[in-house]
Amino acid sequence: MPEPMTRAFVQAIEQFAKDEQIPMVSFEKGQRKDAVAADFRAKFPRREGVVFVGKAQEKSTVYRTEKRHNPRKNTSYAWIVKSTALVNHYYFYCVDENFGPFFLKFCSYFPYNAKLCLNGHEYAKRQLEREKIKYQALENGVQSCANPKRLQTICEGLSADKIDALLRKWLRRLPHPFPARDRQAGYRYQVSILQIELSLTQVLDRPVSGRIFFEDVIRENLDIGPNRYN
Repeated sequence: MPEPMTRAFVQAIEQFAKDEQIPMVSFEKGQRKDAVAADFRAKFPRREGVVFVGKAQEKSTVYRTEKRHNPRKNTSYAWIVKSTALVNHYYFYCVDENFGPFFLKFCSYFPYNAKLCLNGHEYAKRQLEREKIKYQALENGVQSCANPKRLQTICEGLSADKIDALLRKWLRRLPHPFPARDRQAGYRYQVSILQIELSLTQVLDRPVSGRIFFEDVIRENLDIGPNRYN
């Protein structure tokens, strides 16, 4: 039944945080989770581990059981229905040796939906550091690199298999909503894409190249705006 599973999962999270001495934070309404995570990461001393566990009430798709009546047999029976509810979600903000910062969010109610959020730029930075390639970092990107071709290869090498391996690695380390016997029976998380952000970055080798590029963009878009149909 979902209720005992939920209770056991929440208890496992709380015990995990206590045993590992990991801070637990209740997010306040309107609070920027990324800002809270940045503050905790700035004080985190290791290159890999769970930085903190966040808790927030959020609306989620859930499945409930309701009692229905069979008029022919005059008996009642349980029926599963799809619904929405405001339930607790637990955010595991972590740092991985290969991927850098990421978080894994679990809904605490059946069917225990989960969300993995990571940043490909952080993955690329970690690979550059592992290969001792000098680079200048931006908050969300790379401004310059001693070996741009290798950086391009690293970016192209971020595959679905590597992301899946990241998920499996941390599912083994973190509290899991499904008991071992259920996972062995095949009840496992599968990765699908909910949201992806891509960019085509123009790399300019000289300032004059940048001026030429922007002048061409402006020239080609002079008729965009209020005066387009005049």
